[in-house]
Amino acid sequence: ATAETTEPVVTEEKPDLPDPASVDIAGAFNILVSGNYARNDFAADGSDGTTVEQAIYRRNQQIKETWGVEILNEDITRFGSAGGTGDGYMKIYTDYMAGDQQYDAAMIGTYDVATLAYSGYIHDLADVPYIDLTKSWWDQKANEDLMIRGRMFYTTGDISVVDNMVTHALLFNKDMIASYGLDNPYDLVADNNWTLETFGAMVKQVGQDMDNNGVYDENDLYGLLTWNDAMLSILGASGEKICSINNDKLELTFYNERVVSLYDMWEDIVFDQAHSYNYQYNNVEGKATPTSSWDEARIRMFDSEQALFYTTLLTTVDKHRNSETDFGILPFPKYDSNQKDYGHAVSAFHCAFVCVPTLAASPRVGAILEELAYQGKKLLTPAYYDQTLIGQYTRDEESAAMLDLIFATRVYDVGIYYTIGDYKTALSRLYVTRSALSSLYDANLGQAEKKIDQINQVFAITAEG
Repeated sequence: ATAETTEPVVTEEKPDLPDPASVDIAGAFNILVSGNYARNDFAADGSDGTTVEQAIYRRNQQIKETWGVEILNEDITRFGSAGGTGDGYMKIYTDYMAGDQQYDAAMIGTYDVATLAYSGYIHDLADVPYIDLTKSWWDQKANEDLMIRGRMFYTTGDISVVDNMVTHALLFNKDMIASYGLDNPYDLVADNNWTLETFGAMVKQVGQDMDNNGVYDENDLYGLLTWNDAMLSILGASGEKICSINNDKLELTFYNERVVSLYDMWEDIVFDQAHSYNYQYNNVEGKATPTSSWDEARIRMFDSEQALFYTTLLTTVDKHRNSETDFGILPFPKYDSNQKDYGHAVSAFHCAFVCVPTLAASPRVGAILEELAYQGKKLLTPAYYDQTLIGQYTRDEESAAMLDLIFATRVYDVGIYYTIGDYKTALSRLYVTRSALSSLYDANLGQAEKKIDQINQVFAITAEG
């Protein structure tokens, strides 16, 4: 006789929400959308659009049919508008001071939402009824990196795709890997040999002054095409942060022996102008390159097979959708093979996070946000990830596996988000300043410690209250 075997029953995870028929929460649900990057994951008119836009529309319709709630929003996204006290901050602050409840929820640019968090103008999401941050549709890495003393004032997850789009990653030219006889990067990842040392050695095997004019510029060939933001993203990639949450407190963790070694290795790669090109930095004049110039140049250079590797955000993949270049997607390299996990920074400048204005916190708001996030997992994330990023933009199966790895190892650095000591700016300007890391650290230390104390005191008071 053979024992009968049965397949285990898989129960779908669902939100713990009231029966829509038993509550009266119908009406408009107003969401403020603000930030540096023009991305609105709540607006769609139902006309033929992208797969993601259709998913947004379906989600809005589902909530309208189920709850009788119409999702409305005010979009004030504007490049350079969210620096800490920008457009989104001012909207929420002004409403709070006037005692108004103009918005039920908001999606606010990183620096603005972080300022709102320690200023008392947005509510602890962990304290909003029906929002369960432990559910899979909320980003558990965000919980780990952003929660202080059990307080979570802003977060992300399947409610939006902007956090996915602005995650740092690498692109690479597969034909150049073959023509230079280099190891397959996918194999290096699989064998735990995708390290900074390996990456740097590969970069330095590619470089040529194509027009023989003695100047390395956008007309030449490089092992690496990079930008200022990579000076920050390499920190998260190595498992380090400007600040971390330790013992329920914000703590400065930026300067240590490992970080010094990291930047010595990284600068040896990216400052080598014969093999690495920063499209945001003018090598000849030693100053920043205007946006109008570098944005076009980076796309043309990678499409023209002038770079082996390319540090960028995943938003960039779409820009090369019609390129004839055969490229793949890679994680950032580890510091060394002893590092347990990869790390991928979520760009503070470009990202936005969901929050609830202090005066708007209510069971109704919590229920609708939880439903938006849950439906986002069912509709929005698959539309972006499976049908768009994987289905339309990537060129190989290996890139899909790399994306899984990248999204599973995202890093949210509170030291960057709260602008601690303004280390973020000092690091991103290293191409121009070429400052020693020790002097950069010392110059910002006093300001950093003062702000850390201020934020820790605020979170201590809110925890007690």
